[in-house]
Amino acid sequence: MIDPSQNPPPRRKALGVGLGAGLLGAVALAVRYGWRNTLRGIIPDAISPAVFATRVADTSVGEIVYHTADSQTPGTPLLFLHGVFPGASSFEWSKIYPRFAESWRVLVPDMIGFGESQRPNPAATAEEQVRSLAEFLDHTAPREAAVIVASGLTANIALLFASRHPEKTIKLILWMPDVALGKANPSRGWHRLAWFPRMARLVFRYQLSTESFLRAWLLRSGFTIEGNGLEESLAVICSTAQQYGSEYAFLSQSSKAYWRSLRTGLRNLSSPVSILLAIGSDKDSSAAINDLRPLLKRFGIVDVAAQGPLAPLAEPEIITSAIERELLPPSEETP
Repeated sequence: MIDPSQNPPPRRKALGVGLGAGLLGAVALAVRYGWRNTLRGIIPDAISPAVFATRVADTSVGEIVYHTADSQTPGTPLLFLHGVFPGASSFEWSKIYPRFAESWRVLVPDMIGFGESQRPNPAATAEEQVRSLAEFLDHTAPREAAVIVASGLTANIALLFASRHPEKTIKLILWMPDVALGKANPSRGWHRLAWFPRMARLVFRYQLSTESFLRAWLLRSGFTIEGNGLEESLAVICSTAQQYGSEYAFLSQSSKAYWRSLRTGLRNLSSPVSILLAIGSDKDSSAAINDLRPLLKRFGIVDVAAQGPLAPLAEPEIITSAIERELLPPSEETP
């Protein structure tokens, strides 16, 4: 059993940790209480910085809620895409994207199925997610290409987007990508929930979306008890996880079946790709990147001195600096 007051070595990915006894406990609670209690929770205003406007874009897949600067900067679009975890939303990048608003046109959506965006059932497919992003960019930055920053499993959506829309993609910056190719195992165990859809929803409700589970998970993901925004992050992530229908996209995208056709979909990947990895990232990350390597024409791997997958929230200064370096023109890059 992991002591939540201590951080594990950075090489260990946190999202897949915690099935075991916790999963059995959630099933037991589900059997006992059934569907009697509904998920609830008001999403705190802290989901986005106060200086950013919250807007809505209509797409053929559903409505996308997004954040952008009130006074729009006439710069290159910089699109931040959050990862896939219980309670995932644009909040993941909220400590970072304000730093870029003076030089870039910052766009930060909640992906379809997450946060405050529409949460359809059945969940949007990978191709539908790509289409919704293309329509979103057409709405917010017509006829312009964007630099895309993405994390975790959503790195796969970013890669697929770059393959489908090279004219809309300048560069990809992928933080701790969970690449779903070859033998890669999306989210380290969560995919097994897809074998039993009804049970998966019960597990999400009575385990994965609870405050106690999410607190322990945050402490395994780079947070400490004192000093780095644990309580604020817990409040936002927990309330987002408890919204009606928030489980559909998470459970779907955690499934291996969701990414089955990803390899055949990745073609024409001409945009440069920077892969940012926490120092000491585990061998599964390396194996997944090796699977991706033959498909990329220009890419680099950068070690970042951060402690876990949620470093954009827990250690924003480190991740901001890493992204800033990747955004420099080639002539200005530091050694």
